[in-house]
Amino acid sequence: MTELETRLKHIRDRLAELEAMAREDTTEAAHRVTAELTRELNQAIEDAADRTEGTDTPAASEPRAPRDPVEKCPRCTLRSFTFQDGTIRERANQPGHFEAQYHCMSCGHEAWRELGNR
Repeated sequence: MTELETRLKHIRDRLAELEAMAREDTTEAAHRVTAELTRELNQAIEDAADRTEGTDTPAASEPRAPRDPVEKCPRCTLRSFTFQDGTIRERANQPGHFEAQYHCMSCGHEAWRELGNR
């Protein structure tokens, strides 16, 4: 269970408590619980907004290496175009997109290829 789920379940339980207070007509306690719930909801909304603002920026970490590091070479058409470890970089003209260098073990052709999404 995530922290957000835990917080929301706690708020739901407190709302049930508030509903019971409303039935019993204990207004002072109901006002106190209402103020606490409002404060908790506002904090949860701010935290959620902070998390979503961080996801709009490009990923800070590099994507993983391709699952199949060998592809068909565009020059000699043999399946020997191999991903080179340690060559992943962010594309200069497309922030948030990554590419890696490949080298053909048969004909020696080298090229940068875009990596798929995570």
